[in-house]
Amino acid sequence: MSVFSNAERYLGVSVGGLSIRDGSRADTEPLTTLYLRSRTAAMPWLVSPHDEPATRWWMEHVVLAAQRVWVAQSSEGVLGFAAVAGHWLEQLYVDPEAQAGGVGRALLDAAKVCSPDGLMLHVFTRNVRARRFYQATGFILTDTSDGSRNEEREPDCTYTWPGQPHLSGDGQ
Repeated sequence: MSVFSNAERYLGVSVGGLSIRDGSRADTEPLTTLYLRSRTAAMPWLVSPHDEPATRWWMEHVVLAAQRVWVAQSSEGVLGFAAVAGHWLEQLYVDPEAQAGGVGRALLDAAKVCSPDGLMLHVFTRNVRARRFYQATGFILTDTSDGSRNEEREPDCTYTWPGQPHLSGDGQ
């Protein structure tokens, strides 16, 4: 059984009104809106190098086209999304009004199921709330940067989740 087929068991299941599903290009508008709202609320000090149309293009042609995307939604609409490329958690954003309600954890769990060998991520150093979240979910600080490696030129940290032991079907 592939990692992806194992993860499929978690998609489309509704728990407490929250469901996780695969993202598609049809999600471009709601994910762009959520991404911009979430970044503004969590990091008001961050100056984005891109305007809304450029961000929409990036969401459709990069995130949704080249990354594995999970969308969390309820009857009220899209609440968050996560995106993975290789062993990198590239995106994890939750609507500001849905934060601290388990949405981020559910999305991160979906990403971990599909990446049992581990994940890495970058987070801005000043985004203390996100750093605490990642540390509480098993990520370990492995590197820091002065901001020269990101387009915002904002100091950041690299966190690593080491993965989980492989469980084979024969009990080994």
